[in-house]
Amino acid sequence: MKTLKLVFASLLDNGVAIKGKDQPWFVALILFVASVVLATYPTFNQISARTGSDFLNGTLFSVDVGLQALSEELYQEDVDLVIKETTVDGEARHTLVNESSLWGEVFTQSYDGFALFPYFEYAVTGSSRLRVFYQGSTTDAEATEFINVMVAFEKGDDRLTSFMFLGRNSVYMYMYSTISITNETATGEDFVNGFSGTYDVIPLNTNIANFIALDSAGAFVDPLTAKATDYQAYADRTFNNWKTFFDQSFAYSKSVLLWAQTALTFVVNIIMSFLMTVVIYIMTRGKLNPNRTMTFLDSIKIGSWTLLSPALLTIVAGSLFPEFAPTAFVLFVGLRLMWLSSKYLRPLEPIQTVVKK
Repeated sequence: MKTLKLVFASLLDNGVAIKGKDQPWFVALILFVASVVLATYPTFNQISARTGSDFLNGTLFSVDVGLQALSEELYQEDVDLVIKETTVDGEARHTLVNESSLWGEVFTQSYDGFALFPYFEYAVTGSSRLRVFYQGSTTDAEATEFINVMVAFEKGDDRLTSFMFLGRNSVYMYMYSTISITNETATGEDFVNGFSGTYDVIPLNTNIANFIALDSAGAFVDPLTAKATDYQAYADRTFNNWKTFFDQSFAYSKSVLLWAQTALTFVVNIIMSFLMTVVIYIMTRGKLNPNRTMTFLDSIKIGSWTLLSPALLTIVAGSLFPEFAPTAFVLFVGLRLMWLSSKYLRPLEPIQTVVKK
């Protein structure tokens, strides 16, 4: 109980943290590990809370209506874009396959120089709101070149609009402000939101054309009847199916990002925590420093006892400012070290004697 009281007191009292060097080594080890884990949690939580459909939570610029129109067109024209398992470079992967009417036979519009990519278009009063392209049998290199051209349009280019590219292995979405396009102030690089994902986690046999005909449980609903009976429920159901599609598309990338970013933050926090103990040891060297008798183990203990308050502050900062989470601990550790050194680790001022003449 006494040790626990010291731990709580050390959150705000550097003098107590200094006394941590006299406590058992395993207490310092527990504090070190607990602090690093707590400081890493905001990064883990920030990424785990992301969903693929987050980019659809703000202003949509009619993209939601365009996605509904796409599903309706696919359903009516019998263009079945289905998730299937195929072998890619010797590895089984989920890919998007056209299993019925050919995309290019239904959607015939194409850009000059890009006849390989005919597209579906949703427009309002003649103004384009969303274009959707399908990779089909074209190569990945051709698809990449096409997307790069799309996001490199100059201001005023009449081809600039929000677009989605349905590749065989990946899906891309770029949303642009309709006001900026109308005012000719946006380039292809000025997209409001961008999204990319894969089909690895999307259930097999998912058919994009059925997004207007399936409820949340996957049961079939006649789209014509549903649209005429309760249009808002019909539109909401279709949009939710698209949001689920984007969430699942992002799931694989999210898992990779989650563990990679969390591991990186964890390692950085360990390094920063250890460097703090090294700095404490270095600062206590010197003939005029009253702490020069401290050993390196003592400095490690002191450093470990001072880490808990920066870790707790990192959790608070990470909840208020999520984008600040990966770097907050480094900043707070630096501030705690400055606070500690300003009073407890600095050398004694030499006594100046006044010589009377």
